[in-house]
Parts: sequence; C-alpha cells; structure tokens
Amino acid sequence: MAVAAMAQSADERIGSLMGDGRWFELERAMRDTALCNDLNPVVRGMGQSLVAHYFNRPEQACSTLSDLLNNHQQELGGDNTLSMASLLGINLYRAGHYAEAANLLQSLADQLAAQGVDSTTVAGYTIIAGQCRSFADIGDVCHPLHPSGEYHLPLVADNRMHAVSGDTVAHFICVDVQVNGINDLFIFDTGAGMNVATSEMAKKFGLRPLDTKAVAQGFGIVHGEYAIADTLRIGNMAWKNVPFVVMDDSTGHPEADKALSKMRPVLGLPVMLTMGEMQLDFERNELIIPDSPTPNRLDGCNMMRTDTENLTIAAADEDGEPLLMHFDTGGYYTIMSPQWYRSHKAKVETCGTPDTLRMAGAGGVSITRSYRIPGKGINIGGQTARLDSLTINTGISIDNKSTNETPLLSATDGTIGLDCLERFSKVVINFREMYIEGIKPKENNL
Repeated sequence: MAVAAMAQSADERIGSLMGDGRWFELERAMRDTALCNDLNPVVRGMGQSLVAHYFNRPEQACSTLSDLLNNHQQELGGDNTLSMASLLGINLYRAGHYAEAANLLQSLADQLAAQGVDSTTVAGYTIIAGQCRSFADIGDVCHPLHPSGEYHLPLVADNRMHAVSGDTVAHFICVDVQVNGINDLFIFDTGAGMNVATSEMAKKFGLRPLDTKAVAQGFGIVHGEYAIADTLRIGNMAWKNVPFVVMDDSTGHPEADKALSKMRPVLGLPVMLTMGEMQLDFERNELIIPDSPTPNRLDGCNMMRTDTENLTIAAADEDGEPLLMHFDTGGYYTIMSPQWYRSHKAKVETCGTPDTLRMAGAGGVSITRSYRIPGKGINIGGQTARLDSLTINTGISIDNKSTNETPLLSATDGTIGLDCLERFSKVVINFREMYIEGIKPKENNL
C-alpha cells in the first residue's frame, strides 16, 4: 500500500508539471532516478519525451515518443496520442529525418481534416509537412562543411535601423556572412527561429526558391516562402544547403516601415544550433565557437527550445524571484511583458514613470502604454547584470480600448535584450546541454 501511494504521488507530481507546462521543473524532476523509478511507464515515457523535446534532444525524443505510440497508445488516449504524434513529427524534423516527418505530419493533417478539425490547424500541419518534403529532396540541410576546431569571428555593432527613429544607443550585433559568394552583414538573432531575407536580398544572394510556404508570427501573421543558399560562410566556417524564409514585411505604419527598410538579413537558430556552443565575448567584440564545450557549472538546464523554435531562459531578478525570459539578441532593450506587469501592477504604478512603448516586427506595429522603473538586476546563470532602468509593457493600447500582446511572448515574463547581455564580459550559450551563463559582469555594472 505504501509503495502504491508513493507511485501515485510521483505520477501526480509529474502529471501536474506536464499539465502546467513547467518544463524547467520537469527537467529537474526527471533527473531524480528514484522518482522516475516510481512512475507509471506511460507517465515516465511522456515526461522523458517532453524533456527531450524542450531541451534539444531530438533523437532521444524520437525514441521515447515512438515507444509510447507503438506500445502504449491505448493507455495514452486520443488527445495524448495526437499530442505525442505531433511532437514526434517535430522531432523527426529537428533530427533531420525529413521524409519520415513529412509522412507523419501529412497523415495527421489528413486525419484531422477527416474529423472536421478547423482548417487553420490542418493547414499548419500541411505547411510543415510540405517543408519537410522539400528538405527531404535536398538531403543534407544546413550541413557544416568546416572541420571541428575553435573559431573566432568579429562582432559588429550596427544601428542604421535604430538611427532612423533617432535612437543613438540601440543597435544590433552583426556578423559578416558570405552567401553564395556575396558578402553582407547579418543580424545575429537568437530570437529568430529561421534565417530571414527579403525577396530583394534573396535575388542578390542567388537563393534557390523552393515550392514551400512559410509562416512567421510576431505582431501579426506574415507569409513567405523557403529558399536555399547553396553555401553560407562565416569566416572559416561554412555550411551547405542553408534554408532561408523569404518574406517582405510591410506594417502599413510609415515610420516603422522606414526603419524596417534598413533591416539587414537575419542569421537565426538553424545555423546557430549546428555550432553546439557560442560565446559572445563583449570585451573583444568576438563570437567564439570553442573546440570543446564549456563544462556546465549550473544545476541542469536554464535554457529551452520552444514549440515556436525560440529560446526561453530561466532567469531571476536581484531578489531571487524566478523569471521566464524570451532570449533575443535581435532586440536591444530588455522589456518586461504584460503578464509580468499584471503580477506587479501596484508596485510598477507606484514607482514607475508612465511612457509609451512602440514596437514593430513581423506582421505589424504595437503601440502600448508602458512604464519605466528604476534599475533592476537580472541574474543569468548565477551572475547578475544590473540595468539602469527597465521598460514594462502593460499591453494596453494608448487609447485604453484594447490589449496588444504578442502571442510569442504571452507565456514569458519578458525579453532579455542586448542591453542586459552586454553588461557581461562574456555570455556562454550551450545548445548541447541547453544552458546560458553570464560571465564576469563588467565593472561599471552598477
């Protein structure tokens, strides 16, 4: 009886973490061998699969998900079976098993259509299945050509887009990239789940178009198409068959569109993930790819890969309050989200100065009421960077008639931007063990 009660308690604990989407807590719990041994095999398999999915272990996820679907489908039930099958399709794609991913995702799309599920959901599966089919025809997508070793690449600060609005402080960090023999500065953007170019850029670089649609979501929905760069080089590093999403984004807002016209092409996660580990050295203005990974000094993972191909960091404020933050080197300012504002409304309105926040991105423009609060410390991997002030986005439109929240960030407390990262001498980003660590806060970080 005592054993049965203990097992039930373990199942309930893991089930609660999965149901609430508390993925960092789930990752820690699933490292507890005694706890895992007490789990029902189906709960254990689901926990292992979700940890592998969110912490960038696609081959492991494929293995555990296949076992669940092949041997435990009856116990899973209909809804869980669909969820696990969808995750298997995503992880087959992430692991480069494109033909298998295409077949599974198209099968799911057909089944959902036959069941009368809404066309938007069905189209989502169909679009990803089409992308996988195109990648299967190509073969080695985003395949590194360079030998293993340590690489040092210059980082360049670029503010030509921000300068349009008169901001002389904000900037992007860029790297010099050669695509099909053509050089250009690319924004180094951890907030981009894809490499991005406009149609004009795609023509300039000689990208090879694919008959495959792509959808990006920011402040709205933007549709594009995939294209392939035969070769992409950064310094002495090189890749073949590098995918780009080609899209021309117009917000309809004159000032925003003027700034976006200065936008550079974007280097996103597809290339970064192949690097294994990246180090942003802000003292030497270098991007370093080490020969061997830096040992993880943290207690497990503090960075996860989301369903939308973005990165979320488990950080904390200076008082130890946990923060889930979208990780975005493509954004300069660290901004707290409407979700965080609602949880701290009284304090923000007492000590904050009212302001207006204007943001533009994929699909539109957001203009909302905001506050500036005095300096706040953000702890990343055990070290704290202190910001002079911090913007709080209320999500409330300036006419008080609506809310304006980006779906991408709705589950986070905000966005970590360059203004926070550059307070460290170096930032280590490790995709193998999924952790990020700020190293040696700068002396003027007060």
